[in-house]
Amino acid sequence: MTEQRKHPRAHVLRRGKIVFRRGHGALDCVVLDLSTGGARLRVGEWLGMPNRFELRIENGLSREAEVRFRELDIAGVEFVDLIAA
Repeated sequence: MTEQRKHPRAHVLRRGKIVFRRGHGALDCVVLDLSTGGARLRVGEWLGMPNRFELRIENGLSREAEVRFRELDIAGVEFVDLIAA
């Protein structure tokens, strides 16, 4: 079975932060997979996670992200805009 993704993804384990409400709200997460087009996140409290937010990854990368799927404690996001770091 071949993978039909637009962007190849790399398996990573990096700390991240989901930032929303103009920086007044934040949730910790772990970035499991990362590509130029999106990421797969492990989130402890995904019920409070909005559909669109800024994802800040521990290496300094910040991207505007939109949720594409959620299941249990995993969320898949697509990057929708580059944010100046």
